[in-house]
Amino acid sequence: MTLILLVIGLLLPQQYQVQKSIEIHAPQTDITPLLSDFTKWSSWSPWQKVDPSIVFTLGEPSSGVGAHQFWQSSWGFGEMTITNISSTKINFNILFNEEHIVTGVVSFSPLANGNQVTCSLDGEVTTSILGGYLALFSQYILANTVKLGLNNLKTTAQLQIAPHSEKIDDDSNSPSKN
Repeated sequence: MTLILLVIGLLLPQQYQVQKSIEIHAPQTDITPLLSDFTKWSSWSPWQKVDPSIVFTLGEPSSGVGAHQFWQSSWGFGEMTITNISSTKINFNILFNEEHIVTGVVSFSPLANGNQVTCSLDGEVTTSILGGYLALFSQYILANTVKLGLNNLKTTAQLQIAPHSEKIDDDSNSPSKN
């Protein structure tokens, strides 16, 4: 039985891909800073909920191209670096435990009342015997975490603009001009 599991593990693909999208009723100019500035990640990032043992350390710079953050947790350690920011997307790389590389992109597609935000991750597990199993596990964990993160991002971005978007049209308390 063990031999069968090992053979299956060797035959499973070691690459994985995750892609999740969400519609956010906020301008891209309000969404981009939440993603490109690691000091703002605590307002929406799902990782503390997924792994309460995680501790983040910000690098210099902490925002924009070249920004990076490090983390340590009971699951391991890693680093994330923003590699490119354009008007339509933010690219980044993630390195898990100095061996497992993930490339990612968050892209923006304008909608009539906001943006469709899509997060795509492409990864490969380089551990030969267990790599296929770890790729399946990583895909499952990351898919759920990305979905939670996009939902949190949506809430944060929409709450951020809510006070500015409300119009006060009630003049009933203002003095009458006769």
